[in-house]
Amino acid sequence: MTLGNSQDRTTSKQILRWTGMAALLGGVLCGLAALLHSFEPIGCIGPECDTRPMRVATGMVPVISPVATILILIGIAGLTWLARQAGRYKNLGNAGVICAVAGLAVLFLSGLIQAIFFNGDSPWMPFFVISGILAVIAGFVLVALFILRSGVLPRWLGLFLLVSSVLLLAANEQTVTVLLAIPFGLAVATVGVYMWRVRDRLNTSAEAAR
Repeated sequence: MTLGNSQDRTTSKQILRWTGMAALLGGVLCGLAALLHSFEPIGCIGPECDTRPMRVATGMVPVISPVATILILIGIAGLTWLARQAGRYKNLGNAGVICAVAGLAVLFLSGLIQAIFFNGDSPWMPFFVISGILAVIAGFVLVALFILRSGVLPRWLGLFLLVSSVLLLAANEQTVTVLLAIPFGLAVATVGVYMWRVRDRLNTSAEAAR
């Protein structure tokens, strides 16, 4: 990635510092939330719920999960900025972020509407949950493809993010498969680390230009 002047480099370093840190912390918290949630008694799926209660997030999980989501989105937004600076496949990166944000908005708003107007039991909730989750996963798949094609980060990292995002399709918070969110969290955290390394390269190039 080439930047024109010292002001651009300074801005780049600041953006990469904060978005990289956000991705790192968000990925770690995502994995931690999945791990803590797996310690709860196994819940139910479909007809099983007639005889067994659903697994409910308790303790720190309801706090950690939304914080992790916000931090991850900030980190991915940093990747979109990298795409714009690099000038390669930026539309692909932008589409990924927009898709992920739209999916999260559907999940948040549907949950809010259910709590306010349906006393926590809306018959339409499964439709919104499924569509929201699919949009989020599709968004991160697009971001992974952006990494693979643009080369702003190592391509193996794009593949890691791609595979871990697809694995989320099999994850279910009611069963042990909630642990499938851990590889995804690890992939996002690794993205954050490499964003810091890109920032370090900007420091090196700035010093060499003096």
